[in-house]
Amino acid sequence: MSTKQEVLRLLYSTVDKPLSGQDIADQLKLSRTAVWKAIQQLKKDGYEITSSTKVGYQLSRQTDLLTLEGIRTHLGEQLQDWDIQVFETTTSTNDLAKNYGASGERVPTFFIAEEQTAGRGRLGRTFLSPPKSGLYMSICIFPEGDLDSISLITCATAVAATRAVESFIHETVGIKWVNDLYYHDKKIAGILTEAVTNIEAQRVDALIVGMGINLHIDDAIIPEDLKPIIGSLFSPQEIPKSFSRNEFVARFLKEWNQCYEAINSGKRDFMEEYKSHSIIVGKKINVISGMKTYPATAKSVDNNGHLIVQTDDGSIHSLSYGEVSIRPEN
Repeated sequence: MSTKQEVLRLLYSTVDKPLSGQDIADQLKLSRTAVWKAIQQLKKDGYEITSSTKVGYQLSRQTDLLTLEGIRTHLGEQLQDWDIQVFETTTSTNDLAKNYGASGERVPTFFIAEEQTAGRGRLGRTFLSPPKSGLYMSICIFPEGDLDSISLITCATAVAATRAVESFIHETVGIKWVNDLYYHDKKIAGILTEAVTNIEAQRVDALIVGMGINLHIDDAIIPEDLKPIIGSLFSPQEIPKSFSRNEFVARFLKEWNQCYEAINSGKRDFMEEYKSHSIIVGKKINVISGMKTYPATAKSVDNNGHLIVQTDDGSIHSLSYGEVSIRPEN
């Protein structure tokens, strides 16, 4: 960590009380001058830090800047080999990740933005990505496993996201197969997994995992036809003071990396969490596959992430892709 990141980490850890410059210097084995310079750099970056010659430095709980230093601070020593790129606005983080994946570079890279001007979801649909309302992120990795393992990435991402969300709200979040998170019966997050492929070599050169999550979206900016569907983690007026976007992102990345390492080692324990969070198992659904739609009952999700359904004639089918909607109860 840089000196600035080390100082920021200490300020985060003592956010409820001030920390003297001498205490910071002693804990980090720095000079008082180095501490002062780091504080000035953090203030210049936009962090709200109160300073007093009598009591020391204190980071305001109102500071919730999304920054590389903030994310790295909460990651600690984990994922130090990853490149992390933070944007205020971009067209699409998945597009950034796909371009990087095709560039020939091989460093795992995480892209995150506060706004997308051309955000998209599955099947090319527009993904609402207004500024200061959510987090829009993409991971670019270079898998060495087979395609069966790769198909589990979306499930792993959903589990990592539920873990991160539930660590802040202490309530259960639902997963709608295969790639949506629901909270209080409304969609709060969507996942889009794409690949950079080499057709001649018949291999996946890079895997792109994108996720957008609504943290506190204003109901007024949601289109009328989407208001019954789209929700957010908090209302704009009720964001907990203890919530930190940097900490949330770091928790998500830690959980995601843990699930990804499990896949690479042949373990699929996280799939039990995926199944337990399912909001469609046991429900009557409509399965949408290409131009065809048919009724079925969702029976289970297997360890490959496939949805097992039973159609009205009693036959059992395993779905590796497609879209489902829950049929309203009569």
